[in-house]
Amino acid sequence: MDAKSIGNTIAKLRKKNGMTQLALANKLDVSDKAVSKWESGQGYPDISVFPRLAALFGVSIDYLMLGEK
Repeated sequence: MDAKSIGNTIAKLRKKNGMTQLALANKLDVSDKAVSKWESGQGYPDISVFPRLAALFGVSIDYLMLGEK
């Protein structure tokens, strides 16, 4: 679990669902710059965002954190 792999997973799920970074940011009440930062591996979403991300994409929190491993 590192910022780069979590970011890659978020980006993959976002694109699979046909969303822009701005659309995802709006659904999570964060900035599109925050989403960009996550996806580029420069930071993590706040812990309170993980359950919302998981619900939005229909995956587990474990999947978000560990990817397809």
